[in-house]
Amino acid sequence: MGRSARLRRVDFGLASGESCRVSLRSSDLPVAVIGAGGAGLLAAAALRRAGVAFEVLEARDGVGGTWRYDEDGSGSACYRSLVANTSKLRMSVGRKRIPGRPWEYASHTEMLAYLEDLARDEDLLPSIRFGWTVAGARQDDGRWTLVEKEGEERAYGAVVCALPTSGRPRFAQLPGRYDGEQLHSAAYRTPERFAGKDVLVVGLGTSGGEVAGDIAGTARSVQVSVRSPLWMMTRRIGGLPIDWIDNPWLARVLPWSMRRQVLAGLCKATTGGLHKYGLPRPTRRCGDDILAVSDTFPRAVRRGLVAFRPAVHSAEGRRVRFVDDTSAEVDAIVHATGFEPPTDFLPEHARPAPRSLYQGIAHTEAPNLLFVGMMEAHRALLPIADDQAAWVADVLSDRIALPGDDERRSAAARFAERRLRDFGDRREYMVDHAKYRAMLRRDRSRRGNGRRG
Repeated sequence: MGRSARLRRVDFGLASGESCRVSLRSSDLPVAVIGAGGAGLLAAAALRRAGVAFEVLEARDGVGGTWRYDEDGSGSACYRSLVANTSKLRMSVGRKRIPGRPWEYASHTEMLAYLEDLARDEDLLPSIRFGWTVAGARQDDGRWTLVEKEGEERAYGAVVCALPTSGRPRFAQLPGRYDGEQLHSAAYRTPERFAGKDVLVVGLGTSGGEVAGDIAGTARSVQVSVRSPLWMMTRRIGGLPIDWIDNPWLARVLPWSMRRQVLAGLCKATTGGLHKYGLPRPTRRCGDDILAVSDTFPRAVRRGLVAFRPAVHSAEGRRVRFVDDTSAEVDAIVHATGFEPPTDFLPEHARPAPRSLYQGIAHTEAPNLLFVGMMEAHRALLPIADDQAAWVADVLSDRIALPGDDERRSAAARFAERRLRDFGDRREYMVDHAKYRAMLRRDRSRRGNGRRG
């Protein structure tokens, strides 16, 4: 476990004067950190530095989360050719840099090694309980009881949920009966399984584009069904990492409305010509959704290795019919259609929603339930999770005094409304990375003072 400093009651009523004492009350109970991916390791490291006792619960047999590759497709959504979408410079956390040239993009093996080094450097491994899948949770008088899938129960004074926004794979609705192979992009590993086959990829986000680009040239044919086209860009422009152009300095001096135009220009400059090959144009504003990032997909499209189809309508045997009444016979369907939230183990009142997370972290109805990594942005997520982790550690060590119940609820609602205004309704957890990180750092600079949201 982490160092032995005790959890204390935290008064959440300082700003508004109301009495609201949150039950981080058992001095004997540690904090549970759920997940030993990047966000979980950063949360654990921050708690250790703050002197808060903790235990990390990890379902798999090692750290790394998304970046831990397995051949059978039963663990994370990591495939053999997976490369980070942001450069090593932007992906690195604090003073610990990902080895190699800063303009390179880390492979999954490099990212895993980086996180394994982080766990060793911060002496986190002795505090991680591997092979422990959280299947249920209940709260009683502020104390949390977490239930493992085999029935074991463990008690904690607070819970930090450090799972990604992606949970259980979501499959496209396909009325009828399809007799070919079906899998989710989360289970995709290598293109060889599709050699000589006709493949349909349903969905065109980053995963759909990367999978289609990866198997093009190995499969006999690749078609992509596109219902809601996204803005797409490559990782580099003119040899430079594209995230060196949309950089922190630019984020500080330009409002989001202008940076949105910068991103649209970068998308058009790198992949704008793909509509000539049949890719539908995006219908939403650039930046309202996650930007799809791929180097292989645009090349495959330009080489004529990928064809486009509209949304799927139904299936019969191996023939798939589309909404424009055309059809195609395919041997396999890859569903690149997103994920369900990974928090269904929580009781109903404690499941996160955009309007229930104060500062995007602390649950307004269960303040000793906090989330690290429950966000999306057009930048690397690890540095954002690092700021969230430091904020959480300050709260749980009583360095930050939060406002009372009503004020936190109002602040969470305002925060959700700003996100809706800036990014629309498609991505509930999207944040402006620069403004969001600055907000968390302002909170931490006001240690010991209640603050208004």
